[in-house]
Order: sequence, then C-alpha cells, then structure tokens
Amino acid sequence: PGINQEGYWIAEHLLEQIECKVIPIFEALYSDCVAVFAFDNSSNHAAFSKDALVASRMNLNLSGKQPVMRNTYFGPNNQLQTMVFPITYHDEKLRGKPKGINKQVLIEREKWPPGGLILVCKECKEKIQDISRTTCCARRVISLKPDFIAQKGAIEELIENAGHKCIFPPKFHCELNFIERYWVLLKDIRVKIVIIRGKGYKKLFLKVLIR
Repeated sequence: PGINQEGYWIAEHLLEQIECKVIPIFEALYSDCVAVFAFDNSSNHAAFSKDALVASRMNLNLSGKQPVMRNTYFGPNNQLQTMVFPITYHDEKLRGKPKGINKQVLIEREKWPPGGLILVCKECKEKIQDISRTTCCARRVISLKPDFIAQKGAIEELIENAGHKCIFPPKFHCELNFIERYWVLLKDIRVKIVIIRGKGYKKLFLKVLIR
C-alpha cells in the first residue's frame, strides 16, 4: 500500500515477470516447444497496454489528458489511421498530440453525424446492455469498430509476440477454470499423505507442490 502503489501487485509487475522470468525459463527448458499460458479474468490479467485502442480512454475533443495510442487500420481497404496528429500538421500546437474521438478519429472515418454526438450516454455510463444501441454516443460508436473490438490485452499481446499462446476461460464459470482442477488434485494428494504419513505430511506435501 502507499500513494505510489508500491505495495500492490499490479499488471506491470506481472508483465515484467512473464517477459523477464517465465518465458526465458520456459524457453531454456523447452526450446522446441510452444507454451500455453492460462489466466483467469482478473483485472490485472485483462489490463491493456498504455498505447492500446481503448475507447474509454479517449476524450470527445482535443483538450484534456488522453493517451498516445498506436496507429491502426480501418475500412475494407485497411486504410492507415494515426491516432496522433502528424508532425507536419498545419496547426503547430497539435503536432504529436492525441486526436479526440469527435474532431478527428470519427470524422476521418466518415462516421461523425451532422448533429454530433455526446461523449458517453446515460445507458453506456450505467453499462446497460443493448446490442441494438450502436450510435448513442461517440465512445459507443468507436468501441464497436473492428480494430477496437480486436484489441487484445497486454498479457496476451506480450505472450503471442513471443511466439506462445494465451487462453482465458469463460467469465463467471469458475468450474471451467484450470486452477480448480489443480487445487482438487492437491487436496486429494494432501489427504492421502496425511493418512499414510501422519505428522510428516507437510514436508512431503511441499515436495509434491513444487513438482
């Protein structure tokens, strides 16, 4: 705990552990294999990288704090769209600055309606699910675009870029989570060790756990 979160385990710590420890160890032991990483749906595991295409991070206009997002492609011809103003932009004050949903991103995609849009509507704020509601607000419009929908989490990107695979079980179905089977197996082993070994079960159980 602390004002700088120095006492918390956050997504950045996990990413560093995967990149600098887990993947190198796996590749050293199994150089000709592809690892399959399985994670549950915790907030750390679902975190996006700082430059990810995430609609909720974008402002309606050019003002205010918003991240510098990666370039993307849209439309049937995979047209390139930069998410910041180019250094050759006619307005020097905007060069290198992030584009807002309103002023540039949707306008460049020809998806900005004549009457305009608000940043986020009441229904989206309250997370009311309705698949027919597609043009209620700017964030809803951009979030439903294929490139934003296809945006993967930071962990998944890191692992796949390293040549390995990453999977997640369905949300709200803990019975399908691989870790449940692991704990059931350990519980069964622990019970058997207690019955057979008696008081010396702790040392033996730790050996089994390490394996």
